[in-house]
Parts: sequence; structure tokens; C-alpha cells
Amino acid sequence: MDKQAKPFLQECGPMILDALIKIKDEVDATLTFRRSCREGICGSCAMNINGKNGLANTRLSSKPIEIQPLPHTYVVKDLVPDLTNFYNQYKSIEPWLKRKDVKSKDDKEYFQSREDRAKLDGMYECILCACCMTSCPSYWWNPEYYLTTWVLRC
Repeated sequence: MDKQAKPFLQECGPMILDALIKIKDEVDATLTFRRSCREGICGSCAMNINGKNGLANTRLSSKPIEIQPLPHTYVVKDLVPDLTNFYNQYKSIEPWLKRKDVKSKDDKEYFQSREDRAKLDGMYECILCACCMTSCPSYWWNPEYYLTTWVLRC
């Protein structure tokens, strides 16, 4: 790749999400699904696509696809799963940074060294889509006691 080349926009083609929006606009206005960023950042468009959990902001193929809500969740409506249990479990482990010392009133902010920042790599990439949890047999058997794999890594 030429590092001197000017930036350009490269279209990826229609996404599964585009097809769902088209169906909602032209076929069934009552179709309900979650969507937000269209970039794979927020995780809101998570669903089961051809038997695998994933995000609907992926490229649409020419082959027929089967779309279902995330498995082993209560369904609010159509493709919208109830993720209350997922978010409650996430909150229960308190997955945020905590300081051991108390900040003095004179300080306006904490500074972080590059070394301390590097320690966080691999611990914050989760976009909270719940794809991992809802595809795990441990969750299927005991959803009220299950904590997702990111909990076990910490």
C-alpha cells in the first residue's frame, strides 16, 4: 500500500442491516430490531445470522440468510432480545477503573503513564453486544449465575 496516496472512501456494499431497514421501510413497518452506529462499535445490532451470533452491520451476501434474535434470551419483539440479565451481570462485577488512593482536591485530573495505559490493552474492547454470552452453553444452562468470559479474564 502506498503511504503517499491520498485518502479515499471505499464502499463495502450493502449490509444485512440495510436489508432489514429496506424490509421495514417497504414490506413490514412493524419489524423491530436494534441499530445505532452501523460501524461495529456499539453492539446494538447483535443477532443470530445463519446460526451464528454476530452484528448485522456485516456485508450482505447474495445467498439467502436466516436471521433470528440472540438465542437463549427473552424476546421483547421480533429481533430485540431482553438484555436485562446481561447488563445486570456486567454491572455486578463493577468493570470500571478504581483508584487505590484518593484524589486530592487540588488536582484537576489524574495522569496516566504509557506503561499503566498499556496494562489496559485487551480489557476494554468489549462492545457489550452479548454475542459471546448468548452463544455459550454455560449461559444456556444457568443464565442467572453466568458471568461472561471477560469476567473470567480479569
